[in-house]
Amino acid sequence: MCSRYSRTKGQVKVGKTKVAIKAPPQAIIRPTDRASVIRKGSGGLEEANLRWGLIPSWAKDPKIGVQCINARAETISEKPSFREAFQKRRCLVPADGFWEWEMAGKKKIPWKFARPDSQEFCMAGLWESWLADGEPLETFTIITTSPNGLVSPVHDRMPVILTPEAGKAWLEKGGVGCLRAIEDDFLVKTYEVKPDRADDQTKLNF
Repeated sequence: MCSRYSRTKGQVKVGKTKVAIKAPPQAIIRPTDRASVIRKGSGGLEEANLRWGLIPSWAKDPKIGVQCINARAETISEKPSFREAFQKRRCLVPADGFWEWEMAGKKKIPWKFARPDSQEFCMAGLWESWLADGEPLETFTIITTSPNGLVSPVHDRMPVILTPEAGKAWLEKGGVGCLRAIEDDFLVKTYEVKPDRADDQTKLNF
């Protein structure tokens, strides 16, 4: 599961194209926050500011979005909440790190995973439009898969991270072929919470 991530850089590559992110940096992005995604528009790639937590177009209650912050790659083409978006509304979610929590007894320890050079990358996502009182509300979800060797000691899921070329293919062609864990050496793990400051860190609204 991916429930927290960050985006503090202003540019990301999709294929050979450098896409500028105009939205302000976000040190911690949480479910229901608005965040930048990249999708195909009428004039090419576009940045859009969407709410995290996909609300299917047929939903009666927008609260379902809290349950749809992630979509499992293994069932994405079949699950009613995601299958239409999987075919028609794919996106990329720019990030420069994400957190997963390791259970240590009764404590949850947050580990942040990022590039060795701290550069931005893209996670695979889907977006959807839902009518709220006649006004469209656009939302997104992050696709997850089984973890690679780096993440697996901490958590049993991780976001699907795409290289620039794979990100371009995801937007243009889709399919489940690229929805797998990134190579182990693409990321590094950093320990975010010092043991003597655990209580203080918890108050940071992770």
